[in-house]
Amino acid sequence: MYMLLGMAAMAGVPAYFVIQPMSLAQWRGGWRKAAAAPLLLTVPALLFSLFALTQGSNLWPITLIFAAAIGSLYLAALWLTQRLLSW
Repeated sequence: MYMLLGMAAMAGVPAYFVIQPMSLAQWRGGWRKAAAAPLLLTVPALLFSLFALTQGSNLWPITLIFAAAIGSLYLAALWLTQRLLSW
């Protein structure tokens, strides 16, 4: 069970960097604003990760990994909601 959770979190990182620009490009209006919400978490996480990298931390990507995984879950739920409501 924990292995599947770990795999899902790790798969969420590259998925986030694909899903975020796609959702911003495809959706309009309130859906676009809702799709931009994860940026409030991932941009500071990215900046902190880059700062940690410059300081020589060996765990520098961990905040970005967690933020991207949460962002992926949010965008997947938003996509599902948008599909169900437009059905």
